[in-house]
Amino acid sequence: MKQFINAFKAESIKLKHSGIRTTALLLALITPLIGIGLSLYDFFSEKTEALEPVYIFFGTYSKLTTPFINLFYPLIIIVTASRIAQLEHRNNTWQLIETQPVKKAILIIVKFLKAYQICFLSILLFMLGTVATSAITYLLSPKTELYIIDIQWLFLLKKTITLTLGTGFLLAIIYAISVRFSNSFISIIVGVGALLVAPILGTLDLLPKWFPTLVLEKSLKASSDLGYWFTYNEYLSVLATLIILFFITFWYVFKHTKWWITNKRTAITNYLFPVFILIVATLYVNHPKQMLQSNETVIKGVVPENSMISALYLLDGFMNDTLQTIVLKDNSFHQTIKDDLPLKKYRLAWKSNKGEYQQNVIFSKNDIVEIQFPDEAKNQTFKILGTRIAENGINIQLSGDLNYIKKLTSEGSETNSEIITLLLKRNYKKDLKTLKKYNTSDNYTIRDDYTEIIKNELYYKYNLVWMQYKDLVARTNSNYKNKDKTIQDILGIDFQPNEDLISKAENVDYFRYKNYELLSKNTSDDDILSKYQHALEQINNSTLQTQLTKVILDDNLRNANDLVDLNRYESVFLHFIKEPRAQTYYSNLIQDKKRLTTGNEAFTFEAINTLNEPKSLEDYKGKFVVLDFWASWCGPCIYQADYFEKHAVEYNKHGNVVFISLSIDEKEASWRKKVKLNDKNVVQLFAKNQPSLKSFYRLNSIPRFVVINPEGKIVNSNFPFPDDANFKVMLDQVIGKK
Repeated sequence: MKQFINAFKAESIKLKHSGIRTTALLLALITPLIGIGLSLYDFFSEKTEALEPVYIFFGTYSKLTTPFINLFYPLIIIVTASRIAQLEHRNNTWQLIETQPVKKAILIIVKFLKAYQICFLSILLFMLGTVATSAITYLLSPKTELYIIDIQWLFLLKKTITLTLGTGFLLAIIYAISVRFSNSFISIIVGVGALLVAPILGTLDLLPKWFPTLVLEKSLKASSDLGYWFTYNEYLSVLATLIILFFITFWYVFKHTKWWITNKRTAITNYLFPVFILIVATLYVNHPKQMLQSNETVIKGVVPENSMISALYLLDGFMNDTLQTIVLKDNSFHQTIKDDLPLKKYRLAWKSNKGEYQQNVIFSKNDIVEIQFPDEAKNQTFKILGTRIAENGINIQLSGDLNYIKKLTSEGSETNSEIITLLLKRNYKKDLKTLKKYNTSDNYTIRDDYTEIIKNELYYKYNLVWMQYKDLVARTNSNYKNKDKTIQDILGIDFQPNEDLISKAENVDYFRYKNYELLSKNTSDDDILSKYQHALEQINNSTLQTQLTKVILDDNLRNANDLVDLNRYESVFLHFIKEPRAQTYYSNLIQDKKRLTTGNEAFTFEAINTLNEPKSLEDYKGKFVVLDFWASWCGPCIYQADYFEKHAVEYNKHGNVVFISLSIDEKEASWRKKVKLNDKNVVQLFAKNQPSLKSFYRLNSIPRFVVINPEGKIVNSNFPFPDDANFKVMLDQVIGKK
């Protein structure tokens, strides 16, 4: 130990005038200094008044961490490790220091720990810089109760420790390369190359979860879903660091000796055996885990005090039907569900002071579902935890290119055959690979039962595309060479789908495939609804019959605005639904759609404009009204608003059309804050009679676009979105534009 301490002191003296520590600390300060500069810029520029609490510390922390961890801190690691090791290469002193009365292993480890110390000091300086930036931002902010600084020291301590542990992996790699090779450019090129290649590999879905820069990033940004201080990334970094250090130390100690002759026992005992143990431990840590089931079905959670949520509703994933009403007590809930629920997607709905929300939730019998609500005061996002943590946290995109493939297949051209089969096979394999790679921050992966459901879902999704394409080509070429090939042939798989499993999961893609399969067997000249009717009559399984009918109604009622069509859906299809709850739901849906059919009287809105003047639908009689139901908290609404405004600019010149954005925000202040940014070509209104509007127009989801004629009659209650090319085409038809 005395040798170690003396060597560490000697290393500190050697680096005193090297500028290595100064360079690292300056790089650590760049991000906080930029943050202070932005705060000063905001102070001297025009800014909107805050209407909700602003948590300055977490806002500043989130703003500064991304550039720090993605650029400046990796550079600190690369530069520090390279320069410390290269000092000896440059001065040709590696052999000289080996003559000192200090063990070689101590010499090489001390240099690494000195580099680690500098990185740790850089982390501390960044964290203190974040606090300083938060304090300055707070001092420059308006002196109101809405601006809250509330520095979380325990949070900073936790992040400092996790980032320090996550540093080791990348630092050890750069240090080992720098020691092994005398050319300093090699270690720098490797480090910067890893930094640059990571986002490229991530885009291509080729970035492994153990990649050193990814481990480094997640050690700062990711947090344990289970409430632990450390995640899988920190454990992996520590183990990988030790393995690399053992290897480079082994090489350095025995590089001039034949260890298998002179020091075999020492090498095995001190280096090779520990490395073997560490590799086994790394494989264990890296191996993904699966959550175990519970012995009861529970939905529980705690609601932030300022959310004002009184109840939650568990909805059927297929319909907007309430299965359970979850009552809160003292801002928390713990509800045991006795029903035998199948594994599938359900929906959780609630209403807070910021609006109405719905979230998909995956679980089944004997699963615990723990809801974590957003809380800005704790820098907490929405999460679904519990025994299905991986299933509900999955954020990967499957079937990403399927829309492009569908576009190719819709052309029905045989010349596209080769590229379509190639894309189907490539994307299917990519989906399976992505699914297999997914893991949470605690290294939990999707359980086997839901993995099987997803595999079946993908199978039927791709199968439907292939079947539709084959049929299109066969219409022009009955001798199409691939007409007898199955989807298994195209994908190159031997997969036997589990229809019972996918049916219980109520997967829409499976039911759409079954409907198409039934239709393809009917070669008569009947219209599609008659074909559906005949196909359903041939099914003896009442459960399957019910599910197929629900999908038919879901896919077709959405755009049905004609009373004759609605009457036909009611008389022909409702009796195929054998489940009473579902039959009631679709019966009510059809009745509501009848009320919203073309030619019926539109329900008036009672609203105010930005000048607080009362407005109603009657004020716009004599003009076509294009009505946009939206809210400030709705992301898709904000996205469609730009397209809505562009159309308004064009059609306002027509003279007989008015575009109205009707907010259904719960708070008028939230609406006013958002409309300041909106275009003046759109009439901005805030609805006062929201319950009646939501009931009449069935505003289960927004945005929603409704067109009303000059007499106040409904033209279309479910108009295409403004970013859809059909929006302009259909609106031109409605107003008779030439």
